Amino acid sequence: MVIKSNSGYLVKLQIRQGSAKIILLKHRTSMIGQLLAGRYKVLQILAEGGFGQTYICSDIHLPGKPKCVLKHLKTTSTLPENLEAARRLFQKEADTLQQLGNHDQIPRLLAYFDDNNQFYLVQELIEGHSLSRELPKGRKLSQTQVIDLLTEILSILQFVHSQGVIHRDIKPDNLIRRASDNKLVLIDFGAIKQLRNQTATNSSKQNVTLVVGTRGYMPSEQIRRLPRQGSDIYALGMIAIQALTGVYPYELQDDPNTGEILWEHLRKVDPAFSEVINKMTRYHFKERYQTVDEVIEALKELPTLSEPDSLESQTNKGLYELTLEWVEGSNINTYKITSNQFSKIPGKIRIGRDPQDCDIVLSESTVSALHVEIFFNPEKEKFYLRNLRQKNPPILDGQLLLAGEMPLSTSSVLRLGQQHIKVKDITSTEYAHDVIPAYYKSKNFAVEPQQPIAKTARLPKINVKLEEPSTTTPLKSIPKMPKFKNVIPLGVKSIGVATVLASVGGFALVNAGNLGKTNSQHSNLLSQIPGKCWIVKKDLNKSPQLRDLPHRDAQAFKALNRGETMLKLDDKGDFLKVKLSDDTEGWIFYDQVQLCD
Repeated sequence: MVIKSNSGYLVKLQIRQGSAKIILLKHRTSMIGQLLAGRYKVLQILAEGGFGQTYICSDIHLPGKPKCVLKHLKTTSTLPENLEAARRLFQKEADTLQQLGNHDQIPRLLAYFDDNNQFYLVQELIEGHSLSRELPKGRKLSQTQVIDLLTEILSILQFVHSQGVIHRDIKPDNLIRRASDNKLVLIDFGAIKQLRNQTATNSSKQNVTLVVGTRGYMPSEQIRRLPRQGSDIYALGMIAIQALTGVYPYELQDDPNTGEILWEHLRKVDPAFSEVINKMTRYHFKERYQTVDEVIEALKELPTLSEPDSLESQTNKGLYELTLEWVEGSNINTYKITSNQFSKIPGKIRIGRDPQDCDIVLSESTVSALHVEIFFNPEKEKFYLRNLRQKNPPILDGQLLLAGEMPLSTSSVLRLGQQHIKVKDITSTEYAHDVIPAYYKSKNFAVEPQQPIAKTARLPKINVKLEEPSTTTPLKSIPKMPKFKNVIPLGVKSIGVATVLASVGGFALVNAGNLGKTNSQHSNLLSQIPGKCWIVKKDLNKSPQLRDLPHRDAQAFKALNRGETMLKLDDKGDFLKVKLSDDTEGWIFYDQVQLCD
């Protein structure tokens, strides 16, 4: 049984042989507006993952309430000895971050504290855009631009390594082009990651292996949990290859005999510069540059390169954005996907129930753990959907996608199990080098032990045409209202059974099991609920339609009768969400209904 706690957490109550076990599933209530440590008001959620949460907050104790980034560590052990070890490590790492913040191109540490065995870091907010936005797939920078890029990042790494720190997650998403001066800022150091690792591995009841880093930018020794300064140099070399070739590192092939990255066939590069990059990215760390200073000197010794910088404008084709929209419970969710978006698997946005593998996590039980992925094809300049679960294939615009991929278009409707997702919009904007989004979004993806995911619920048989899109694809069936034990009896003489109301969420809901089978009985009962009983206007020219979403272009799935009564559940803009006597839920225009007399 899944229930919602008073604190806003979604929990599952598991009862076996007389004993009950509560399992935390997901925090469903937004943190927006919450006050942390009595000082930091949450304005925006930046990231949420295995290490904890990252928020944009305002410091209400300072004049002007300046914005900052607050990182909350999610501890994994409650044993006193482990928490004490974590607290000592947290203090040490905070001191290190404070020292690193003395560099102009590293965020300053503003504060740190622990509260109720939870650890928090408060850092300077860097407004700008990530380097990944400047390096979409297919875009190639000139050699001169790449050398300038390397030189700037190396100067930051030079300071970091001088403090005895290894970053361990150098990648475009962790380099922010600061809006105020156009300089790159290195973010997301490993303090929280290391602390998370410490609290996990110190527990005698757990056997946890944690690898910090990102596939494609992470060398072999780091995968073996033995990072060194050369690991950061390797990651930076992979960024250089990405900038030169327009290919994501994880897409590159390697020599099966030596393990070396094969990339020079993708771009003609000056041999001397090519040799520098190859030495930065050698498979074995002993064959790489051992220090940042060595790389800087090697770049200084390169001959003047004559390649024109016009290559950038020739390969710039614009930025594409796809917006998804779907309903979960009473919430309407949206998610924007860009053609150069950084994700858990670069270039692909995966959808399913498993937060370990998916960028978009759904709660619908009939959705597979890893169900589908969406990717952008730069040659065709289109977004595509690919099926990842043959036993539970998605339905796109009425067509069953058993294998392969299909293009997405505006107003496309995707069905995963019983979850409907609509493509709300697809836009194309010419990308400008100086475009500056309001905030950066940095996500950390760690290789952690897989937690068990509940088995996908079976679907009822669905009649779907394979040859051509169907205009009558069955819509998601909203679950029936649960039966409540604690109810308030009403004396309704016109109904020959005891009729009950259950008070949920601040308003009254009719227990469908005690309603009669006729609409007149339904109307009589609803009329006793002030403001909740609505009726379809009788003077309409044509019968109104019930829709799956509160939008004019949303798909209609049920015709309503003039004079039909319904229960109001919610409202949004020009629409009213209602529940019919047969438990069907949907949206209807406000001007097509009126309050019951």
